[in-house]
Amino acid sequence: MPQPSKPVVAASAAVVASALSLWWARARRGSSQQRAASGPCPYSPRVRLGSKERRTVVVITGACGNLGRKLAAYLLDTYGAAVEVRGVEHPLFCKAPPEGVRLFVGDCARPGGWQRSLDGAHAVVHFSAVNPYPNATWAESGASTAHACQVLLAAAKRDVRRVVVASSNHVMGGYKDDPAHGVVYASDPPRVGTALNDAAARAQSGDAVAYGAAKLAMEELARALAPTRPKASFVALRIGWCQPGANAPATLCASGCPPEFQTESARGAVAGDATDDAWFRGMWLSNGDFARLFAAAIFSKSVPPGFHVANAMSANAGGRWDLDATEALLGVRPRDDSGR
Repeated sequence: MPQPSKPVVAASAAVVASALSLWWARARRGSSQQRAASGPCPYSPRVRLGSKERRTVVVITGACGNLGRKLAAYLLDTYGAAVEVRGVEHPLFCKAPPEGVRLFVGDCARPGGWQRSLDGAHAVVHFSAVNPYPNATWAESGASTAHACQVLLAAAKRDVRRVVVASSNHVMGGYKDDPAHGVVYASDPPRVGTALNDAAARAQSGDAVAYGAAKLAMEELARALAPTRPKASFVALRIGWCQPGANAPATLCASGCPPEFQTESARGAVAGDATDDAWFRGMWLSNGDFARLFAAAIFSKSVPPGFHVANAMSANAGGRWDLDATEALLGVRPRDDSGR
């Protein structure tokens, strides 16, 4: 069979290259138009192009809870068609799933079909817990640790590139009654638990030792997994006090625990303690700052591979939490204030 001449081969290659260049230009233009139609985004997720355009997949465990619902709504409102939000929730708590979320039902404490939610995901945000408040017992905290282990191991196995875990201020609660320490940095040694000075508040919310220990264990698991996935980023955000619903500063309470999660025998109003009150107001996290910080943890290109931990509180006057390192890592700074 006769072989084509070199000029013919060169001409054919030029035609193919020109066609590919035209296709790529049209694909980029179409992708830009789609992003523009969905509105301005502080952090633009990368939309993969191929034979069929795919949305960036973000998985939220505990998607029907307080924080899961707020984050899902923010992502869908902000990024629109550029993202697919998948939720994971226990069958007992998924009666009213967030609108627009593709829900996977299962128990994160054990392997199951819910793990398919992670297939092809860019990021997973882990909120799921048995009791998400500081009066969690050791049994509840142990079960919450099982959730973290299953979710993080499944994410690492599927090479999810951004793993964000909701840690807690209670990992550092021991600094509350140590004003001489000054600013609390995420890099400071952990002091797990928050011993409230007011007896009534302490009876309602416990000392947060078991709760904080579970959060610290989750952080250390993420730290241990990071070297095994050198292209992935593991981000632990130590959340302050983000109440259910409107989350207004006026409804902050000394117990740090909403009524439905307070110890039943100790429910009721508490007078509070000045030190406790200042501590909780200083770590308030507004709904807006919460959403912006977590969106940055998911999408920001300023987050390098490896393990990172940062404080996640609003810019509260008199607060003792360092936010400079948070801004350096995520590229966004909290802006709300419980005093305003």
